Amino acid sequence: MKKYIINTALLVAVIGLTVQCQQRRSNGSAASETKENIGNLSEDTALYATLESVEATPSLQDSVLIRFTVNNPTQDTLRFTTYHTPFEGSISKFLTIKDSAGNGVDYIGPMVKRVMPPPADTYHIIAPDQKESVTFDLKKSYRIEVGTYTLQYNGENISGVMNGEALTITVTE
Repeated sequence: MKKYIINTALLVAVIGLTVQCQQRRSNGSAASETKENIGNLSEDTALYATLESVEATPSLQDSVLIRFTVNNPTQDTLRFTTYHTPFEGSISKFLTIKDSAGNGVDYIGPMVKRVMPPPADTYHIIAPDQKESVTFDLKKSYRIEVGTYTLQYNGENISGVMNGEALTITVTE
């Protein structure tokens, strides 16, 4: 009886592993099909980010609006994932911010974990010589007070968008 139970358990384990391996192969081909459906779009670091303040002198009394733009200066259609960019909302620390004394500014927004590699629906496509922008409120995710700040995009390794030049803003009362 003991041998029968052990043999049955082994048989069930082998069948379970076989089914699991088949599912993984299927999921792998689905992932490659997704990549094929995206086509021959380049995923290239030629894309770069620019930051600009919407207001010339933002006030602490109002929203501190920043425009984040992804630029495609090439003759190719390129893509980037929205992961770690403001295109997915303020759910990650995609900026490095320092005050005038060089101290880092605290990120106070939410942090989420994401599926890796990024699914196809997280990618934005940018045509040659085009750009795409989104505006966000800096105060919603960072502890901003009156003062001068340097903002630098830092998500290049995740999104595929090169960190552009830093932006310096002065926030008034």
